[in-house]
Amino acid sequence: MISEAIAESTIPYPRLRIHSTNNNYRVPQFECFIGVSEHINELKDFINEQATGNEPVLLVGERGLRQEQIARALHQSSENRLEPFLAIDVRGLDIDALNRLLFGRRGVVQALKRGTLYINDLMRLPAILLQRFAIHIEEQRWRPQPGFSSKHRLIFATETAEIERTAENRLAYVLVEQFRSSSFFLKPLRERSEDIPYLVEHLTKRIAKRLGKGEHGVTPDVMLKLTEYSWERNIDEIESVLESMISSAPPPSIDETSLPARVRHARLQTIPPEGIDLPRLVDDFEQSLIETTLRQTKGNQTLAAQLLHLRVQTLNMKIKRFSNRGNPIGAGL
Repeated sequence: MISEAIAESTIPYPRLRIHSTNNNYRVPQFECFIGVSEHINELKDFINEQATGNEPVLLVGERGLRQEQIARALHQSSENRLEPFLAIDVRGLDIDALNRLLFGRRGVVQALKRGTLYINDLMRLPAILLQRFAIHIEEQRWRPQPGFSSKHRLIFATETAEIERTAENRLAYVLVEQFRSSSFFLKPLRERSEDIPYLVEHLTKRIAKRLGKGEHGVTPDVMLKLTEYSWERNIDEIESVLESMISSAPPPSIDETSLPARVRHARLQTIPPEGIDLPRLVDDFEQSLIETTLRQTKGNQTLAAQLLHLRVQTLNMKIKRFSNRGNPIGAGL
């Protein structure tokens, strides 16, 4: 299991390396563990606690917090680390495809004898599959077979665990309540901004190396704005912004001119001497609002248009306009 997390003392931001003392196995540097907040320590403690067991685990948190990385870290910290890790994206599959994939004749739930199965969105599962998972978990728990301790583990992610018990979501409610003792609630970045500088330093080095752009660093002013900004898509959004900045900025320093307008002017109270690019700022703000609304409506453009007081055709035209400019909306929905 993860018994130690080492923050290598670099200047100015330490990097995190997680490793297991068992078999000297080292987990890659995952962004979900980068930072110095108490929340990061609690996450590592949670993995330590859960690594020795085999109970289903529920990760609760907004998108973009790298829940799959956490699931992989838990798998790689367990006694089954050498067994398969399977991640299922349920958002792009219909009920029939999901049923065949998970519980079909050669479905992964039955085929995966040991290892870990990760489901990225519990609430997207239809009722019939929630019921089948509930039955499967009970069978594993109360009717164990020889070698049960080495059976596969289930890890689910969900954006919220606050569910009212109604007829429509009764099964989801039961499962969430069943997982309470093995759940972890992930804080969004805006609630632990002290982690952002460490995350920015880590991602900047990784992206620059991948793009072959040479070493990059951000200026103090840029770091301040990145730390103050409310990242709605969390780590995913920071990585996207940094990649865009590194792609366009020559090394070694990234200054404010490379920042997207929505980040640069997020807390604009006075107009700077050099002025602002109002059309770009308005476009960025409009795109951000549309993305937020589509995430809230799970990609339903009709409902999103109602919330934005737009005609569906108008919203669709705006989405196409941003896409034609190279800024597609909704790619991560």
